[in-house]
Amino acid sequence: MEVLNKIFDKRIKALNVLLEMTIKEYNDISQEIIRKNEFQRRRVKSSSTVYSLLKSDLLQGCVIPPIVLALSKFKTDSIEDEKNDEIVKQILTNKENLVILDGLQRTYTIRDLVNELDESGDKDTLEKLLKYKLRIEAYIGIDKLGILYRMLTLNTGQTPMSIRHQIEILYSDYLVEDLGEVKFITEADDSRPTKFGEYKFKDIVEGFNSYLERDYLTIDRFDILDNIKSLEKLSKENQDKDLFLAFVNTYHGLSKLFVNSAKDWEFEDEQGNRLTGQPFGKTVEKIFSKSQVMTGFGSAIGKLIDFELIESIDKILVEAKKIDLSELDSSLDNLTLKLDSVRTLAKKIGNDQRMYFHFLFRELFDRKGDAYLDFNASIEEAYKSYERKTQ
Repeated sequence: MEVLNKIFDKRIKALNVLLEMTIKEYNDISQEIIRKNEFQRRRVKSSSTVYSLLKSDLLQGCVIPPIVLALSKFKTDSIEDEKNDEIVKQILTNKENLVILDGLQRTYTIRDLVNELDESGDKDTLEKLLKYKLRIEAYIGIDKLGILYRMLTLNTGQTPMSIRHQIEILYSDYLVEDLGEVKFITEADDSRPTKFGEYKFKDIVEGFNSYLERDYLTIDRFDILDNIKSLEKLSKENQDKDLFLAFVNTYHGLSKLFVNSAKDWEFEDEQGNRLTGQPFGKTVEKIFSKSQVMTGFGSAIGKLIDFELIESIDKILVEAKKIDLSELDSSLDNLTLKLDSVRTLAKKIGNDQRMYFHFLFRELFDRKGDAYLDFNASIEEAYKSYERKTQ
């Protein structure tokens, strides 16, 4: 492996290194990349003819386009001045931390060809192939935002990742970190939140996505420019704090305020005629554990920040302590009835519920509104806004 050239990328603050290595060296490195890295896309099963042609080209010594890698774990004081030998050493000792930004399908094709020749016993052809050279472009010292940015801009010919997928990757570390009262549950856990403080990671991500997009609908954006703009917004707001953690702590703190204030409230339909079906949530814990509430909250707070009606998401809990919760039991009964009405009117129930909660939290924290910090008034005003929007 040899370093041919180095350029510092000022956009993502990482060192771009052009390497030359044999197919054998790259095949050895790629084993760890594919096996351990959660960032990688799934293998594309189509275009078998194209990859068959690539195998033929490789056997003839064709120079294929550079494969692009990234390495975030790189300890140095000044990466721009790092010596070539140290760069090679870091790559070889951190193989499991490498990410393929561009060239995953080429990597699979190389591995398939090596395995096919090995199984066929054609040692001469295999030995010849393994000596051929590849050009590898590596981003050294790149952070996760930089990885996602480069993934998007390098893979413009493919269907780019949704912003929600990007956020899942970016904040997956929190799945194993101790967040105190908050615990995330993944789909792989095959379980549901059973106690206060437990949230589906997917639902929290959708709520945070709604905050970034200022949109309560859970839309997967596939436009490359939309994805990049979302990342830039995240990068800008994330400079002095962890915005995702701020969102989670704010949402959980607001939930805790309502749970503690409501005490043992549970919706009771004693006569059996108040609702047309099951309540949206029989307890406050159940209500705040739903993605419709998280997305409505996220989009509402994002809009209020855009309109300069609140300074930042951190200010929400300061304001929340002033909310009028004097008749919370009757307010929660009222909320349940309003959500039942939404269900009877809605064309798409989940989306309409998200819209309702978007209006509710906007009314609740809009310091220029008539329902500011008045929970029951916010419930009523939100329903009026919902009716005007949908009827």
